Amino acid sequence: MDARFLDYLDYLGSVRGLSLRTVEAYRRDLAQYEVFLEGKDLDEADASDIRTFAGTLVMEKRAASSINRALSAVRGFYRYRMKFHEKGKDPAREVENVPTGRSLPSFLFEEEINSFLESIEGETFLDVRDRALLEVMYSTGCRVSELCGMRLSRLNMNNFTIRVKGKGAKERLVFLCDAANQALSRYLPYRAAVIRKYGIEEHDRIFVNSRGRPLSSRGAEKIVEKRRLKAGIRKHLTPHTFRHSFATHLVAAGADMRVVQEMLGHSNISTTQVYAHVDMERLRRVYEQAHPHGSKTK
Repeated sequence: MDARFLDYLDYLGSVRGLSLRTVEAYRRDLAQYEVFLEGKDLDEADASDIRTFAGTLVMEKRAASSINRALSAVRGFYRYRMKFHEKGKDPAREVENVPTGRSLPSFLFEEEINSFLESIEGETFLDVRDRALLEVMYSTGCRVSELCGMRLSRLNMNNFTIRVKGKGAKERLVFLCDAANQALSRYLPYRAAVIRKYGIEEHDRIFVNSRGRPLSSRGAEKIVEKRRLKAGIRKHLTPHTFRHSFATHLVAAGADMRVVQEMLGHSNISTTQVYAHVDMERLRRVYEQAHPHGSKTK
């Protein structure tokens, strides 16, 4: 890969504080852009080149969100070149995103969340850890990367709070409900026992795998899927479903949108406002199920 791309990616990780997953996605996008240019110098590319690049992604039937992420990577690269390397033009400035219809995020109703959490019973390490993980997931509305990055040193069980690091290395305080606090209290002795059992050097991460090492985002995703299957839930569930449910339930209860924005760690309130639409969808579904003339098959 061109050294200029590598410099930019290093900047994203070390200075901007983007997650490893985001940087890796940008790396793939920029590598594809480099191949597309077929040896043409990066600083000589123009808007036409970038539009044609986007066109090739459309022809590959890539999702609009994926194409727009690739365009974001290219735009960011040229802005970086102008700001730090005094390059005189930004060829991506005039290139617009491809249109996309914004789909409403999936969520669980309150009774579905409660039923799912109550289905996780048992006294084994996995049972106790999984219950704590999912209780905290729903209580805080954190992204899965934030959840797996939670640290003991930032947990205050007396105040029912924990400080997390989100996108762009921004920190915020999130809250633990009674159920989440109790599940954590029950889990932490199991965590300590597993770390001792496998001789793992003590670390600060709250959630660990079965061998005492920090739980990965992929590991958390597998836990949600395993518990979904065990509970017999047909809906597709991911850690993000719990984040969506958290926000939807707050909006449904009348929480101010700015407050929800702060709790989710959104930099732009337009990202949060989708949950107002989700709540309308929620109300529609309740209506269809409850009204005598509602469409109960939907």
